[in-house]
Amino acid sequence: MGAGDGGYALHRAKTEPSTFAIALDASPDALSAGAWRAKRTRVVNAAFLVEAVERIPSELAGLANEVTVHFPWGSLLRGVIAADERVLTPLARLLKPDGELRLLLSATLRDGYADLTPGDLSALAGCYAELGLELTEMRAANRMDIAASRSSWAKRLGRDRLVVFARYSRRSSRSGFTAAGTPSAAHVIHSTLNRPS
Repeated sequence: MGAGDGGYALHRAKTEPSTFAIALDASPDALSAGAWRAKRTRVVNAAFLVEAVERIPSELAGLANEVTVHFPWGSLLRGVIAADERVLTPLARLLKPDGELRLLLSATLRDGYADLTPGDLSALAGCYAELGLELTEMRAANRMDIAASRSSWAKRLGRDRLVVFARYSRRSSRSGFTAAGTPSAAHVIHSTLNRPS
C-alpha cells in the first residue's frame, strides 16, 4: 500500500515467480510507470491498482499474506502514526489470518511531525491490537531494511535520519478474522499467492 511507482511489488514479482504482487497507490502518475515496466518486461504476476487506502476494494479482503507500507506520506502516513481506524482497518482487512503488516516509517519536524521513534509507535500497540494487528517487532530500521524496500524516496534519506521498522500479525478483528495461533512463515509481500487480480 502506498506503492509509489510499484518498484518493490515489481521486484518481488520478478524474483518470486510464485508470488502475485499487487501495488496499490492513490496516485496514478508513478504507478502507471510501474505498470508499464511490468508490461514491457512481461511480468504477469503483478497488478497495479490506483486506489486510496480508505477505498480498497472489498474483493481484496483476506487475500494477502503480507502487506507493506514503505515511507508513506499524506493521509497514509498520518493514519499509521495516529492509529487511525480509517487507515488501519482497511490494511488489516487485506490480510489473511496470521498475515503480516510491515511498516517502514520516517517522520520529522521538517515533515510537519514530531520526530518519530520506535517508542512512539510502540505506544500505539494497543490501538493497533484493537483493530486486529498485534505488534510482533518494533525497532530502528537498519540500512539493509531500507535498501530492501527498493524505495526511490528512501535513497534520498540522510544516513542520520531515523527510520522505524514495525511488524504486526493479523490476529482477530471486528470483521471476523481469527488466527490459528502461530505466526505465519509466509514472507510474500503484497501477495495473494497466484490468485488473479
